Amino acid sequence: MPTLRRVVLASLTFAFFCLASQPAYADLITFTTRSAFNTAAPGLPVETFESGLVGPGGVTICNGPLSSTVGSACFPNGSLLPGVVFNASSTTLPNMVVLGAGVVGNTSRVLGPNLFADTFNLTFANATAVGFDVFPGPAAGNIAISIFDPANVLLGTFTVSSPVSGTFFGLISTTSLIGRINTASQSAAPGELIDNHAFGTAAAIPEPTTLLLLGTGLAGVAAKIRRRRQATKSEAS
Repeated sequence: MPTLRRVVLASLTFAFFCLASQPAYADLITFTTRSAFNTAAPGLPVETFESGLVGPGGVTICNGPLSSTVGSACFPNGSLLPGVVFNASSTTLPNMVVLGAGVVGNTSRVLGPNLFADTFNLTFANATAVGFDVFPGPAAGNIAISIFDPANVLLGTFTVSSPVSGTFFGLISTTSLIGRINTASQSAAPGELIDNHAFGTAAAIPEPTTLLLLGTGLAGVAAKIRRRRQATKSEAS
């Protein structure tokens, strides 16, 4: 029985942690560290943008959209991972830029819109999990990250605060494919940039209601065990 008790307590603790960590949107789970994201969604491919046609401290502009099927002044044809399309919100060309290490606090190549007024769209063919390092531009500030399903229905918007050196944002959708993510810097000099972009499908994660039922059920099991023990002690006395 002690072993069962430990299992019950551990399961209740896990359920409570998952419930406590849920964001405002029940079907979206967010992560602030890459290690936690990788644990929840292991083995995803990661686009590092190191095939970018730019040297340290350099800037290369090009026309979006960018993908694995399109060559550009920023990336050779076929050098980007398949399954995602990168594009700025504006069609004014050239609308995309790849920066070399050291331009805005980045230590490696990063990708984003060329114009400060633009926001950044990432469109996916088949993804339930997405994580990336995101940069606000040449000034620290907040970044609004909006998540859409494949029908372009808004699933939720999250705001992260980022230094110039960037911060990590990760997301897993438990009920819908992720169709598009939009990043919009709110800093004084907005310039949405990303790096180390992981994306793909993650194993199913219990929804909050499922975790609540699990916790309630385990609590019932624990109570039943306690009553049985108390009854046994009463009979013995």
